[in-house]
Amino acid sequence: MPLGPRPRRTGRRGSGRAASPDRLCPPGTTARLAHGPSRDPPAAPGTPTPIPIPAVIPISGVISRLAAPSRQMVAGPPSRLARPGGTRRRPATPRRSSIHRGVTAVVLVLATSGWAVLRHYDGRVRHTPLTFAAGVDRPASASGGTQNILLVGSDTRAGTNGEFGVAEGQRSDTTILAHLDENGSTTLISFPRDLWVRIPGYTDSRGTQHAAQRSKLNSAFSYGGPSLLVATIEGLTGIRVDHYVQIDFVGFQGMTDALGGVTVCIRELPPELKARGFDNLHDHYSGFSGQVGENRLTGAQALAFVRQRYGLPESDIDRIRRQQQFLGVVFQRIASTDTLLNPAKLINVVDAATSAITLDDRTSLADLRLLAVRMQSIGSGGVTFATVPAAAGQRAGQSVLVPDPDQLGAFLKPFGGRAATTSSTGALPAAAATSAAVPVSWSRPAAGVAAGGGVRVIADSAPAAAPAGVSCTY
Repeated sequence: MPLGPRPRRTGRRGSGRAASPDRLCPPGTTARLAHGPSRDPPAAPGTPTPIPIPAVIPISGVISRLAAPSRQMVAGPPSRLARPGGTRRRPATPRRSSIHRGVTAVVLVLATSGWAVLRHYDGRVRHTPLTFAAGVDRPASASGGTQNILLVGSDTRAGTNGEFGVAEGQRSDTTILAHLDENGSTTLISFPRDLWVRIPGYTDSRGTQHAAQRSKLNSAFSYGGPSLLVATIEGLTGIRVDHYVQIDFVGFQGMTDALGGVTVCIRELPPELKARGFDNLHDHYSGFSGQVGENRLTGAQALAFVRQRYGLPESDIDRIRRQQQFLGVVFQRIASTDTLLNPAKLINVVDAATSAITLDDRTSLADLRLLAVRMQSIGSGGVTFATVPAAAGQRAGQSVLVPDPDQLGAFLKPFGGRAATTSSTGALPAAAATSAAVPVSWSRPAAGVAAGGGVRVIADSAPAAAPAGVSCTY
């Protein structure tokens, strides 16, 4: 039976969209981001559509998104050739078969590229061994799917060209225990650096053995590095640390700059505090200078903002509030469409972060996937901030924060921890004062007040909290 006239083919052969691999993966990119409907015109029948690949986000995205890319491909309707009395599927031509084989190969490459990228960045991070003295009795691991990850901001001045002063060695300027409960809740527990704690016995880098002593928490990192800090936190809380994550000053600045800066909010000090000499807007120790209200901070100023303690009404506690506010706005910036849909910015943030991160030798970036997933809800109130309760006191000629065993035990119980059985004023020797103390006010606002702005603060157990509905901090 004669066929009707063959449809006329337009355009040059091989110029269709399906034959152009660049449409599937443009140079310099992994794949098209699968966020929202495509703006391209509808593809012709039989044309494979681009494969949707989730966007990546710094650290958390590399871990949580790239590990399981989408493998779905939407196929067009089968091509048919009209014939009298019915329709019949057109036989596959060698060209069409080669296209299908090519698309299949692309799917396989993209399906495995997530792990390739993850391995690439995992090779960039540094690792440090965690070793514990024979007398250190570590707590048991949490049951179920609960994880506890120690996040440490290292107060090392290397690479800052003296911009923040010169200090030998390093201290844990920021210490946060991320408690990822099996019930789906996430709590970031901040430990003041001036917390008066028992530091277990250790052997220093010269081979000299030191007996257990009492000192400020940040001294543990200075004396024995990550291992001694982990042992000190575990001894204080009774909570096993599953993973250790550390970022240094340079990485902190690089991440903030890669995001294009972040915006924080500063509250005005009451007149009575100003009259007593407090100044939260200008601090020559940290180098911070700001204004009341919103402040757009680049890397150097952001670092100064979270490091200031002198001039703040509650010193270390107010600095923790600044750090908590800063963490909130950083993760909101990371999860924003302005960052997610900007591949160049994503790569810059990931590069800055991974080049300054140190993990314990049994942890990889893939092990932090649960933390990455949980932190994405920080802007919607899915993450709770808490601070270890303590009262101001004097120990060994130093102004410190002394935890009460009963209050600390009640605070730690929901997280599966327990307070140390020995008193903080026991017979252990105290370390000598390492710096001069600056007089500050340790007044405590009324309990029961929580911070707003999508980030919650435990007020009944924390030393203080911001007024309701106010996301600004001193």
